[in-house]
Amino acid sequence: MPAMAVAAALMYCTVAAAAAAEPQWQSFRWHVDSFHGAPPERLALFLPVTIDAAPCLVQLDTGANGELVWAGQAAPGEQLSGKFVTVELAGIRRQVWADAANLRHVTPQVCALRPVATVGNAFFEQGTLTLDLGKGRFAYAQHALLATDPAAHPLFYARWTPSGGHPLVELQVPGSSPGYALLDTGSVRFGLAATNAGEWAALTGGAPLAAGGAVRQFSLNSWGKQVQCFETPVTHRIAVAGLALDQARVSYCVDQGFQSPVKLIGVLGLHALGDRTITLDYLSRRWKLSGG
Repeated sequence: MPAMAVAAALMYCTVAAAAAAEPQWQSFRWHVDSFHGAPPERLALFLPVTIDAAPCLVQLDTGANGELVWAGQAAPGEQLSGKFVTVELAGIRRQVWADAANLRHVTPQVCALRPVATVGNAFFEQGTLTLDLGKGRFAYAQHALLATDPAAHPLFYARWTPSGGHPLVELQVPGSSPGYALLDTGSVRFGLAATNAGEWAALTGGAPLAAGGAVRQFSLNSWGKQVQCFETPVTHRIAVAGLALDQARVSYCVDQGFQSPVKLIGVLGLHALGDRTITLDYLSRRWKLSGG
């Protein structure tokens, strides 16, 4: 083969490899609103999906182990007929069972405004999910992206339920050994959330569970139940993936219903990660935090 042809072939291969490595980005939607009278902020992350080819929205929640949970649910004891529907998201296609209550909100009017379901880790665990928080976009690859990436960190994909798992990442708090936090994209407005009073005390240096001073009290709905919550700014440097958390705040909702069988430092929400890019490689059990 002539030298120019060889050079051209090599250039083509290089360009093709670079194109293959570039994520196939899609836009996601931030749900922005006021929380308890505060200035508008990010409250949830919605992904575009089709359900039997109809465009809808789902909420991304890596704090949820399962594949998909419908927003509409049958009343206790209610027996409803159902069918399998085709759910497509980021190139993933699933056949999901849905009854009449599940599909009650799957209408053009509702789908344009709010999510009709929540998708969790099981939906993505056969590949790599990337979230560019600053540019409001995401990508999914059906293979491992971080297996040999020197900038990636270990991801502990804890399985304490029959389906899916929970992504735990290492967190460094001054004065203590590194520990694990649950990376939770369902906790968009939260920085670090304690799951019990002991975690709150450790993260805040023993701040009281009472309104006053730097501690703010509020209530929210957790799985149909009103719970009392407390929040205060972090006063010391907390690092994850080698990076200091931005403007971190610690929250704790009493009796919120979540209990981890694995000892945690807390739950890591998206507020503390700012506009960085998160890559979760479920296959190689590695993750990366990049950008700023």
